[in-house]
Amino acid sequence: MKLVEAYVTEISDIRERNAFQSCYPMRLARAPPVIPDLERRLPEGTQAVNFFEYSLLQAFGFIVDVEAEDLYPDQVDVVYSYRRSPYKYSQFVHRSGVAFVQVLGGCRGFVFLTNRLMGPGRMGSAIKNKDHLPAIAAENLRVRMAEFCSDGPRLQAFYDARIASLPPIPPIMEEPPPLVI
Repeated sequence: MKLVEAYVTEISDIRERNAFQSCYPMRLARAPPVIPDLERRLPEGTQAVNFFEYSLLQAFGFIVDVEAEDLYPDQVDVVYSYRRSPYKYSQFVHRSGVAFVQVLGGCRGFVFLTNRLMGPGRMGSAIKNKDHLPAIAAENLRVRMAEFCSDGPRLQAFYDARIASLPPIPPIMEEPPPLVI
């Protein structure tokens, strides 16, 4: 992971700020499954909301950039000194820095944005091989993700594998009766 220049507002409304850029929508061919008591099967601190979408992004090399405001508990007040408004959708950045994705959820899937802030003019002369230009790497990533997301059987196999890797639901521990002496 390296430090990359990123947008300070969420990518889903980039068209409002830049007429020459827009996000690529990636709908899911199959909606993520609904697992009863999923939050009880996940390790503590793991987000159950959009679990399968997050898992898919992690499989493609993305990490969380900013969580959506509605995923924080009401008693947590999230303030960013450099961001003016809260994010409606959770945003991820690719480990290479070449792309961002926001999770819309369900069949709506994701929106994908190439990180144009990481262009060749900004990278200096460090990039010598034109096959490794950030825009080309981002496009290859976008195509692979779009193909995967639109392939219902592959998506279902991914969901099934994630479900199979979940631990069983732990038993509900009842309070022992009070001790009587």
